[in-house]
Amino acid sequence: MSAKHIVNRTMLSIRAICTSFKLQNLSQPWLGALRQNGGVHKHSKFATFTVVKWMHPPTGRLKLNVDGAFKLAIGGAGGGGILRDHEGSCVFAFATNYQKVIFALDAEARALRDGLTLCCRKGFLDIMVETDSQNLVQIVTGQMSRPWELTCII
Repeated sequence: MSAKHIVNRTMLSIRAICTSFKLQNLSQPWLGALRQNGGVHKHSKFATFTVVKWMHPPTGRLKLNVDGAFKLAIGGAGGGGILRDHEGSCVFAFATNYQKVIFALDAEARALRDGLTLCCRKGFLDIMVETDSQNLVQIVTGQMSRPWELTCII
């Protein structure tokens, strides 16, 4: 494993542990590390986590989960996704770096576009799609107007 991977896995483990403890019980070095990596807000007294369980699609169906990420400070963006069957087995997965992304919803939309494109190319046309971006869902379903910056992507 790379050092970066080990650090990320360690931070995820610490965040998981924090779900059941007050943050003030952690030592200052650990609190500082969590804050630096976005796990704790400066004025938080408790870590707020939400446990999310992946829901299987109905038997015989496939589900595409997509997600995008954008970090303004470094101008970096990426996205990815996974297509799984009703048993949760991976059919395929993808991850991509994106250039010239200007905001988080842009990365989310690109991940959706790339995931759907891959599904079509591989002949998977009857799929369920899931994303954590409520704004993206509302744009795609017509409940919210599309920002002009996303016209070519969507």
